[in-house]
Amino acid sequence: MKYLLALCLLSLLSVPAFARDSTWKMCIGSTQLFDVPAKLAVNVFEHRNSTGDGRVTELTLIYGGHVLQGNFDSTEDDSGKILLKQDDSTFTGFTKVDYEHDLLILTGKLDLGIETDVIAVLKCETLGD
Repeated sequence: MKYLLALCLLSLLSVPAFARDSTWKMCIGSTQLFDVPAKLAVNVFEHRNSTGDGRVTELTLIYGGHVLQGNFDSTEDDSGKILLKQDDSTFTGFTKVDYEHDLLILTGKLDLGIETDVIAVLKCETLGD
């Protein structure tokens, strides 16, 4: 019965899911925010864009109870300007995903009602390919 259920579920998955045409990473590291040591986590999901002729990288920055989201066009480069937001909270700056060394570089300004500079190099682990 378990095998039949598993076979049915697999048959419902779309063919692109088997193409391994995306990368999902979780990046975590330490930095200074608001003049105190802090931990940051960033979820990275790189995949085809909606038109299928390019790439997009979605980032979700997690700091405490703040979850800021945004994306950048990664068709030609794995770096770019980024705006991440949640309600009135924003991160504006630059990001680079270094797939060869499993690192994410994040520089810019984090505004959670009070603004702070962000300079972070986060170590990444691949969660899915």
